[in-house]
Amino acid sequence: MTPTPVSLLIIDDDAIYLTTLASTLRLRLPDAHIDTAESALASLERIRTREYDAILCDGQQPGIEGIAFARAVRKLHPQTPVLLLIEKDDQDFIAEAMDAGAYDVLVRSIGEGALLLALHRAVEARRLRGQVKREEEQLLATLTVLLKDLEHLYGADGLSAHFAAFMDQVNQDRETSRKKHGSSNHSAQGEKGQV
Repeated sequence: MTPTPVSLLIIDDDAIYLTTLASTLRLRLPDAHIDTAESALASLERIRTREYDAILCDGQQPGIEGIAFARAVRKLHPQTPVLLLIEKDDQDFIAEAMDAGAYDVLVRSIGEGALLLALHRAVEARRLRGQVKREEEQLLATLTVLLKDLEHLYGADGLSAHFAAFMDQVNQDRETSRKKHGSSNHSAQGEKGQV
């Protein structure tokens, strides 16, 4: 089976940088579909109707700051990784962005190779999250059928209801944990050399 082409959205209010970055990525990722936008705020409408494998966005834009943008994308498409580009290393901004749901925060002086690696990791993380979600749904469907069969065969009424209540609690615990801990396992990266 041929993998579907990667779909990326690049957002930057500096038209020259945006064009240069998009051209570089198109050259280095010839099979990728790369969309561009000069405004994070305006791109939210596009993101509502289309999912991307990853979004690379200028972290300090007029209209909507990168942190608010990451939050908005997370609400629309929780599985879509958002990578923010910032001008200089700012640990407070990085921590806040990660808590808001950014996948990674990169310092704009990042080298081409490191940027490509960060995008590749983000796309792969999204793919793996999707695979885990599909397998979890398949496992839950199989368990539901199995529990109904057990209820029918052995007269063990209530197994499905108990399992449903258990899964409700598991989902509540996951949501509480997500809200409490955020995305704290990522780090900012920077490397000499401009992209």
